[in-house]
Amino acid sequence: MVAYLSVRSGPEKGKQFPLDPARPLHIGRGSNCDIMLTDPVSSRFHAVVFFEDGNWHLRDTSSRNGTHVNGQKTDHARLLDKSVVTVGSTDMQLVEPELAESEEGRPTAAQTNEMHTTGTWRLELEDPIADVASAGHLIDLYTLSLNLLKNESPDGIIDTVIELLKDRTGSDVVGLSFDAGDGRMKPQRVQPAERADSISLSKGLVRRVLRDGEAIWINEEARRGNPEMAEEEAWSDVIFVPLENAGNNLGVLHLYREQPTFEPAHFELAVAAGRLLAVGLGRAFEHDSLLAEKKSIADRNADTDELIGNSPSMNKLKAKICRVGNANGSVLIRGESGAGKELVARAVHRSSPRAQRPMLTVNCAAIPSELIESQLFGHRKGAFTGADSDHVGWFQQSHTGTLFLDEIGELTLEGQAKLLRILEGHPFLPVGATEQVLVDVRVIAATNRDLGEFVRERKFREDLFYRLSVFELVVPPLRERDGDIELLMDHFLDHFSAQHGRSKLGLSDAARAQLQQYAWPGNVRQLRNVIDSAVVMADEPNIEVDDLGLRDAGISRLDTLRIDEWEQRLILKALRRTGGNVPEAARLLGVSRATAYRKITEYKIER
Repeated sequence: MVAYLSVRSGPEKGKQFPLDPARPLHIGRGSNCDIMLTDPVSSRFHAVVFFEDGNWHLRDTSSRNGTHVNGQKTDHARLLDKSVVTVGSTDMQLVEPELAESEEGRPTAAQTNEMHTTGTWRLELEDPIADVASAGHLIDLYTLSLNLLKNESPDGIIDTVIELLKDRTGSDVVGLSFDAGDGRMKPQRVQPAERADSISLSKGLVRRVLRDGEAIWINEEARRGNPEMAEEEAWSDVIFVPLENAGNNLGVLHLYREQPTFEPAHFELAVAAGRLLAVGLGRAFEHDSLLAEKKSIADRNADTDELIGNSPSMNKLKAKICRVGNANGSVLIRGESGAGKELVARAVHRSSPRAQRPMLTVNCAAIPSELIESQLFGHRKGAFTGADSDHVGWFQQSHTGTLFLDEIGELTLEGQAKLLRILEGHPFLPVGATEQVLVDVRVIAATNRDLGEFVRERKFREDLFYRLSVFELVVPPLRERDGDIELLMDHFLDHFSAQHGRSKLGLSDAARAQLQQYAWPGNVRQLRNVIDSAVVMADEPNIEVDDLGLRDAGISRLDTLRIDEWEQRLILKALRRTGGNVPEAARLLGVSRATAYRKITEYKIER
């Protein structure tokens, strides 16, 4: 069967009616019609489709309401492939697969009345699913799509498609071939497996299928006398479908039948399923690639490579991070401002069993004291003035993951009490709520303050202090990390040179010497900001000492080791540089505006 009418709308939607060149096909409400319509608009004998002079024709048989072809009312019309015949609410499309001839020896196109016995059918892959006329096969494709969406394994996707095609097309063998690397397509999956040796693909035929991007259906008559198809002589019918996704040839899907022959609906189903298979494989390969990349990143992070430095103090810290990461208790990270406490927290999280879950970061100093409880634990609408809607707190958002509480010393005593209950495994009440919430969260806290002193001053709960410091990690200041300054300066130089488009910029020997001798009271954050600024301001080819802006900040000798005095000096210097602009000074210092304002108040600095 070569040509057929496919009903696209109306009561008979989804059905196919084969056309026989030797026998007219009648359309109407009459019980003797080949296509019997229930539409009251249709006459008993409404129209007839017949074959004449090598073409299909339609003639209206004096119907009451007329017949349309491609939207035009007509008494007689020649039907071409894809012509649409409309009778009342029923649309029927003529489907007549093409034959092709090429210089490479494709089978000669036969006359239309011979196409049901000989020839090669081809179908382009632009929108193959639109050509599936069988309603049953559309359901098959819908089910297949759902199964492919649920399957992320390439092997599982391939098996799903092959099993469907073998069952629905009556194929004796279905195979999938990939490029073996030597220019030949070799079967990688065959169903049934014991028939794998019976498949031998023609290199020229496969090359044509991949080159043209068209599926081909070859029957027995088409192969006679064609040496290119000799390898398929054992089969009555063969279908080849190229698998192409995003411009990449993934392989060839091939179906074989011994007896009887395939039908057009089988060909259409194979093409549509092949298209879904190509998309599914492309998605699965991309998913596998992303998983591999994610694992690589996770592995690197678990090895703490984000923490740049090979000094003894840093190597000791990295070893502790790996051990602490595998545990499940709370972690307290101590260190000066800018030393890299958040990087350490991320390394702990990524080394932990919770690495696939989120890690949320909260700067307790950046949240006003009156809002910190509602931000951490959530609140209900109307709990306080301005609570116009429910808010899910950070703890609930971090459920099954990690919550990093930076500057934990700024948490209010009320907030500390709730935090303690959570760490003890108890549920908590969001502000204004009546139902308690239980979460599973690993807490990592950090501070640059002396929490022991806070405990003595009754600013911090002693029981919370001990609960937080199940594991304690101390981040060494940059001045104590021998040899790491040079690694860090080169890292930041490469990073900011690329970011600002100044790849040819280097560091002069004098600039390197000053960077290595400087005390870095602001630690790694300060070094990062200095390099960032210098990359922007320096003239090529090198960053010079003058570009660093460190002249008046003191170099190697420290007149004091007190952190608070260095903080005051840096804040004063930043304010002088910015003319008293606190937000801009905070940016230079690498801290939040809230922290800058709090420090200015704490040190009674006049602006």
